[in-house]
Formats: sequence, structure tokens, C-alpha cells
Amino acid sequence: MAESYRDRWSNARWRDIEFLTDSHDAKGGRRKAVHEFPGAEEPVVEDMGGKAGDYQLNAYFIGNDYDREAVELIKVLNQPGADWLLHPWLGRIWVVPVSWSRRESNDQNGFCTVSISWVAGGDKPPEATPDQVDIAASSIDAFAGAVVADFSLLPMSAGGLSAFVAQVQGKLEFVRQAISFATLPLTWSSQLLGLVSGIKGDLGTLAAIPGSYANAFRGLSNAIGLGADDAGLADTDRPRLVSRLVSLSTNTAYSNLSGVAATDSAVRGNLARDAALQSRLFLAAAMQVALVDYRAEVDRTAALVAIDTAYDTLLPTLPDAVFQAAVTARTALVEAVMAQDLQPQQVRDLVGYLPSTVLAHRLQIDEDVFLARNGVRHPLFVRGRVYG
Repeated sequence: MAESYRDRWSNARWRDIEFLTDSHDAKGGRRKAVHEFPGAEEPVVEDMGGKAGDYQLNAYFIGNDYDREAVELIKVLNQPGADWLLHPWLGRIWVVPVSWSRRESNDQNGFCTVSISWVAGGDKPPEATPDQVDIAASSIDAFAGAVVADFSLLPMSAGGLSAFVAQVQGKLEFVRQAISFATLPLTWSSQLLGLVSGIKGDLGTLAAIPGSYANAFRGLSNAIGLGADDAGLADTDRPRLVSRLVSLSTNTAYSNLSGVAATDSAVRGNLARDAALQSRLFLAAAMQVALVDYRAEVDRTAALVAIDTAYDTLLPTLPDAVFQAAVTARTALVEAVMAQDLQPQQVRDLVGYLPSTVLAHRLQIDEDVFLARNGVRHPLFVRGRVYG
């Protein structure tokens, strides 16, 4: 099929109005003041600064509704202020329209041309403000990526590999129990337990490829950290899960080794590397869980205090690249959650015992939230400092 003139048109856009155009003109340069003096052979040329950029496009409208479409464009051209013009040849440019002219005639029924002139917008174009939550999520992901990139395993003999796998499987059983005892939604908990069982079953194969081994644990930590959002875990339940993950991140060292695991230096070295990998990835998971919109300052504080506890333990042992990523992630997390404008919490100091139902009513919150926020052991006998 032969190419028509319509195929040679390009699309442009101004303030959500798209139009067709076939060519453009752009002018620029610098403003010069030429001073010619009597008796002087050469003039003095004074630079007065840059000229305002000048851009011209012809907008074409064709079809049964061409006139309505042209009117819509002219309406937005008459609005004051600069904006972004999506230019087919120059890309996005910050401009302000200064004039337009519309042309149509009877012999061109159903066709209209609007010639438009723009100049540079002048004021600095607005810059998108990066979302602090997105920055924190990206920083935490980068921290986990740095942990995985830093991981490696020493070569092991067949006996050493078997001893290594046995030790790691024992550690994963501890992780499995920690997940089982956590108060998590059933579907999410089942998914996490399935991932742990999968890693345990594939450890022999994974240990032969350090990158796959590290990525398997990263998949588990992501399922925990990012799964909190997917499972709809309430902000009042987050501090408790963060504390549990911090406990895992600070208690992964292997002790009481025996047999090959105690005598083979490669196995001992790899167990230390595995402990470091799991510690750091569980910390990343804890930060992902802590990144949420809180309704009460006490919950936010509890989550951040737990994160700081893990940092104080792990930071001195981190290599440079992981250390920098960890510091960046923590800073971004704190900035994101501390930017939340939380209502001041209600605090009560109780001398005698009161039921949680009564206290929740007085503090005007749901009783389940009250129980979770205050770690109530027995709902009929609550005393001391409580938070609403």
C-alpha cells in the first residue's frame, strides 16, 4: 500500500491534547549588542546573554470532529503558564505558548491547521519529588543485593559438603520453627514454610553454586519482608514480627560443632559465611516489614528500635560495600517512616488491674489493637503503662 501524507505526520502533545504535525522550526542563539565607534576599525560586540528559544509547530486536525479538536487545543493554548511540550523531534521541552493562528477554508472541508509559536518557559520546570517509601524500598533491595553479591563459599570435600549441609539444615529447622510460632496469616505462613522446606531439600545442589545458594535465601527473605504487604499484615503486628526477624538475624552463628564440621577449616569458614548471609538477609526482611504506614508512634518506635539493635550487632562485621548499602538502607527507612505525621498517642499509668476491654474503650481503640500494641499477657489483668 502506497504511503499517504497521513503516514508522514508525527504526534505531538500539549497539556494532554495530542495533535498531528509534519515539520518544525526552532530558533536560538545569543543576544549581541554591536558597538561601532568613530575611527575604530573593529566593532565591540557585547554579549547580552542567551536568546529565548523559539519553537514553531503546525497542528493538523482532520475528520468529522476536526473543529472540536482544534477548539480544545486552542483552549489549553490560551491557559497561562509554562508546561511540558512533547515535541516529536526535540523530546520534552519546557515552553510557554505566545501565539497561534488557525487556518481553514471551504476547499479543505474537514481539515484545519493551527500554527503555534512557543518560547522557552523561563521558570525552572518542576521536578518530581521522589517518594521516600520508594527510596527506602529500593535501598533495602540494594542492601540485599549487596549481601548476595558479597557471598562466596570455599571449596569443600564430599565429606565436608555433607557436614555443611547437615549444619545448615539444622539451622533452617530453627527458622522453620520460628515461622511456625509466629502469628502470621495461614496462607502466608504455609508459603514461607514451603520455601524453607524447598531450600532444605536442595541444599546439596545449591551449595555447589554459591550464587544460587545466596539467591535462594534472598528469595526467602523477600517472601517474608514483602509478603507482609501482600498478606495485609497490620501495622500493630509489624513490631512483633520485626523483633522476631531481628532475633533470627542476631542468632545465626553456628556453635557446638562436632565431627567434620569442627575439624574441617573450609566447613567452618563456610558456616561462618552462611551465618553472615542469613543474618544480613533477615535484617533486610525486618526492614521491609518495618516499612509501613503506622497509626501510632509506639508501634513505629518499637520497630525502629528493633532494627537499630540488629544494626549495632551486625555493622562492625560488614565489608565496605555491604556496610555502605546497610547504612543507606537504614537511613532511607528511618526517613520514610519518621516522615509520617502520627497523632500523639494516649498513655495511661495504671496502679491497679483493669480488663483490656475497659481500657480499650477508654482509649477509644479496638481491643485487638490494644492487646497487640501493649503485649498484654492476660486480658483481664492489665496494669502499668499502656498505650492507646
